[in-house]
Amino acid sequence: MISTIAQRGFAALGAVVVALFAIMMALTFLQVLNRYALGFQLFWTEEVIRLLLVWVVLLATPISLFRRDEIVVDLLDLRSRGLMRAKGAIAVGASIAFCAVLAWWGYAFALRGLPAESPTLGISRVWFYAPIPIGAALSIIALLCRGERREPAEELV
Repeated sequence: MISTIAQRGFAALGAVVVALFAIMMALTFLQVLNRYALGFQLFWTEEVIRLLLVWVVLLATPISLFRRDEIVVDLLDLRSRGLMRAKGAIAVGASIAFCAVLAWWGYAFALRGLPAESPTLGISRVWFYAPIPIGAALSIIALLCRGERREPAEELV
């Protein structure tokens, strides 16, 4: 049941990321069109694109972790299935610890940005910093909810 909820939740998050990315690309096209074809600049698009870029990257990270799509750099060539599992558990534990620290300090950083205002958009700077703790917390959930890795048979030889 938890696996089904996690799969649906991360699928919904994926849809949000795709929508944010599409908006970001449309605004980038609009900005380029206005600046070079029409000769005037929309003052707010650059800041919105930057804001959306931060949100897209930090919301896509837990999706990648949940789907096990992260890039693996394997320095230890272990042949034993038990040692490989231990190495995987240590890597997941270290990742969870890193994300917990990132979520904690990201939250503190976001709170410091609460009273500050964006110069162009006039919104609180917390919207630029909020994806840090949100993405880190969702990454912890992704790491805890993802299933056991299924290795292809030829990798275990």
